[in-house]
Amino acid sequence: MDSRETKPKKRRPLPLIGTRFWPLLQALLTFLLLGGGVYAALRLVLPGMLEAMERPADLSCLGLSTPAPPTPSPTPRPSPTPQPGMDRTIYGADLSRIQHEILIPEYQYASDFSVVGDTILFVVGNYTPDGTAAFTRLILYDTVAKRATYLPLEITYKSIRHPQMNQRWIVYLDALASGGGQIRVYDRRTGENRVLKTVHLGLPVLALWENTVFWVERTGTSRDKLFGCDVRTGESVTLELFDSTDAGISAVSASGGKLVYVSGAGELKTFDLTTGETREDRFGFTVHDPKTDGTITAFLTGYHGEDSALVYVAEGGEPVTVAHGVTNFALADGAIVYGELDRTYVYFMDDGATFCLTRPSESAMFLGAGGDYAVWMDVTWRDRDIIEYMHLNDFSAEQTGEEP
Repeated sequence: MDSRETKPKKRRPLPLIGTRFWPLLQALLTFLLLGGGVYAALRLVLPGMLEAMERPADLSCLGLSTPAPPTPSPTPRPSPTPQPGMDRTIYGADLSRIQHEILIPEYQYASDFSVVGDTILFVVGNYTPDGTAAFTRLILYDTVAKRATYLPLEITYKSIRHPQMNQRWIVYLDALASGGGQIRVYDRRTGENRVLKTVHLGLPVLALWENTVFWVERTGTSRDKLFGCDVRTGESVTLELFDSTDAGISAVSASGGKLVYVSGAGELKTFDLTTGETREDRFGFTVHDPKTDGTITAFLTGYHGEDSALVYVAEGGEPVTVAHGVTNFALADGAIVYGELDRTYVYFMDDGATFCLTRPSESAMFLGAGGDYAVWMDVTWRDRDIIEYMHLNDFSAEQTGEEP
């Protein structure tokens, strides 16, 4: 046996120690250790700390109740911009349920429509032996009771034309077919019928405001006069005298304490019936047959043809074009109803929304509007004309067929 003491074997160093890779390995190990510690702190320690910070303080030692945690506010969600008119009752309405007919079978013709409150006012008549129509009856159609009242107003000549009505009076032109006649007034309280003034030329359109009737009349080959007449006394005065133009006479309109008309120079004139002040507006284009409700005034830029645009302007505002190719129009509450080709439309001034009131399979001729109503004639079948009307906003359960 070898008596020499066995020496312990030396441990061999790791292959990387002392090499050029060793510092890099040390740095990597250190990074892993530190990263693991940070990860553990974020996953295990930080949530508890945040929860403790958000937890309401325990105030029981002070004799106070611990406040409830605040309710988180809901995350706002973006909403699309609403389309003009979507909030209106008329949007998506079934037109076949809210449109109503007026049947006057004993007369062939109807004309000169207007609306006063819930009453539709118009004249009716038949052919005469000379081949022209004579409008001999005034009809007051109650849209609530759905009943027509025939009013046989006194006439000396041939036709009742351009009637206007308020709570006390009905004024109208007792006219010849060729023009001329007399302006008459009917007292709705007493039934008295009187002649106010003789008209020598044309068929002037009348405008009634309280106790005064206005019209523009041709009094010569090149002169027009704006008249005002007190229906109580029959006294008439000339408010303005102006030269005629090639455009012809524009109708006058009186409502809301304002009278609007077009002068011979083509200016839109507004006469305040309360203060007596007059304002002139020139827009650089034709102003024809203006109509007012006292707040806004609308008119055509042509002569009821396909080149006519419908424009309205608020007092002190800029002109707004509603539509082109407009043949006629009337003002309603907050809206303008107009005819374009064989369609009738309504334009709401507060949001600029436009709706077609004519059903797709039908053709219509605009007749009039006022208050909450639009009136037109269904001319789809040429062998018969049907007068129709509808509310523009106030659809009752009876009209829509819906349960209240």
